[in-house]
Order: sequence, then C-alpha cells, then structure tokens
Amino acid sequence: MTLRVTGGEARGRVVSSPKGREARPTSSKIRQAIFNILGTRVVDASFLDICAGSGIMGIEALSRGARALTAIEIASRLAGDLEINLETLKYSDRADVIIGDARKILKQLPEDSFDIIFADPPYQSPLCRSILPILSRRRILRTSGILMVEHAKMVDLEVEQSDFELFELTDRRDYGQSSVSFFEFQSGRE
Repeated sequence: MTLRVTGGEARGRVVSSPKGREARPTSSKIRQAIFNILGTRVVDASFLDICAGSGIMGIEALSRGARALTAIEIASRLAGDLEINLETLKYSDRADVIIGDARKILKQLPEDSFDIIFADPPYQSPLCRSILPILSRRRILRTSGILMVEHAKMVDLEVEQSDFELFELTDRRDYGQSSVSFFEFQSGRE
C-alpha cells in the first residue's frame, strides 16, 4: 500500500505502508483535517506518535514543520519500514523510532517533552484505556500542548475521563467509522 503526504514540504511524496492488517494508516482525509485543526501549532513542535504503524502522522508533522518526531511502534517490521521512509524523505536526523510496548516506553520518557501527542492504538485493543492514564500521570505533554487520540466512533473517551483527570476533552471530530478526540490540560490544573 502506498500513502501520500498531504501537506508541507514533502506534499505528494509517497510513503510505503505494509500490506494486510498489520497497520491501519490514518486516512488522508483525517490527516488533512487534523493538521488543518492544528494549523501553525505543528511548526517547531516536538511531536510524539504513539502506535505509529506506518508512521504517516509523524511524517506529516515533520513535512509541515515539526522540529522533532518520536515514534513508538511495537512491531519491529513496521518500525523498520518507518525508519526507511524517514531516511528516504531525509527526516532521520529529526526523528527517533522506538520499538516496544507504548505502555512501558511512555513511563520512561522525560516529563514536559512534547508539544503534540497523537495516539492511534488498534481500535479493538485495550491500549487506549491504558495509555491515557499513563499520559496523565507522567506529564510528558507540555502544559500548552495538545493530545489527540484516533479511535473507533463507537468509543466515548469522555466517559473514561476519570482515568485521566488532568485532561479536558476540548473537541471530537467524527469521520465515518473513526473519530479523533482532542485533549488539553484542564485550566487551573497545570
């Protein structure tokens, strides 16, 4: 499967993605919508891509001016493909690909490290419900940062908010069977 970068300096460039069900890349429609919402926030940002899969979200962020990318992916084959794509696009010097379980890796990352965090765990996986509390406790997102979670439309992350009380759901956008929920730190809780 081939994916195209939808914006920025690498717009139109092709990124390879594995065939089959190993990864479910974020669609170009959703990517464009997310980066339109982010606007200039992505410029010079430190971007964390959790469950990176093909890595297309992090590549989009770099193409649109992000200063640095950290991508976490458990599947070594996917991580290897991502590293090749980063090399091909000449983004390797601004990117760090970490292979392993996001729940363990998030606990090791330094606090106050990222301006933007994007999480796209497999829709049927319990990862979403375990990642969000870790992010709340670890505070790796900067106070002025934004957390975005792509999930199945039927999942209501606001109901689960007691697990990550530092965050406030500020927006949710639905795209077919997928949704993206946007969180920021609650005012007065920083």
